[in-house]
Amino acid sequence: MTKIRLNRFISGAGISSVRGADELIRQGRVLVNGSAVTEMGVLVDPKTDTISVDGEAIKPPKKKSYYLFFKPRGVVSTMIDPEGRPCIADFTSGISGRLFPVGRLDFDADGLMLLTSDGDMANRIMHPSSKIPKTYQVKITGSLNDKDVEKFKRGVPIDGSSTLPAKIIPLEIRPKNSWYEVTIKEGKNRQIKRMFSYFKKRVTKIKRISIGPLSLEGMAPGEIRKLKGDELKKLMEALETETKK
Repeated sequence: MTKIRLNRFISGAGISSVRGADELIRQGRVLVNGSAVTEMGVLVDPKTDTISVDGEAIKPPKKKSYYLFFKPRGVVSTMIDPEGRPCIADFTSGISGRLFPVGRLDFDADGLMLLTSDGDMANRIMHPSSKIPKTYQVKITGSLNDKDVEKFKRGVPIDGSSTLPAKIIPLEIRPKNSWYEVTIKEGKNRQIKRMFSYFKKRVTKIKRISIGPLSLEGMAPGEIRKLKGDELKKLMEALETETKK
């Protein structure tokens, strides 16, 4: 095996995504042949170099794993939580091997998450170029008027730039609160809450119901299951299609 970037080796070993690996390196938690490495772009040879994270030697997994997880509200969407709150690891104790979440859901949100040991695929999904659609059911205070809905679809300013065009479908409209189905193709921090906030509306509930071709249908809160062969195939196909657009 030829030399590869340290962050990609860590990602391929199922420790974290490539971005997460960069953060581990910056924090000095990665050793190569016993010495801490904190700079980016270091190349390693998996055949001859010994790489460890937090004192534990790591190797690429022989087989990559893919799971769907219905994250309940009140659960942190990381494998560990310094504050001791419920986290994803509390639901994966019966699964052997390392898994990490692809992206995040807010603590007060619930819905579909993808867990995997495939760091390369995780990085591709989270990369801005992938544009994998994610669909949510969202409850807000009040409702949007027709003009607001059209503006929402075109994109609203966040972090100095406009969001990508989105889909929004009214599900239930009431004077005090309303439900919408929203589909976005990017993942800015707290994006949906901030999009509705632009229209002076507060999100009170949010549930992710799909990631690309993967659906929450038939799952219960806290449930975790392996991806079926056809689901993984469809996800890979969608990733290739959306990246080329």
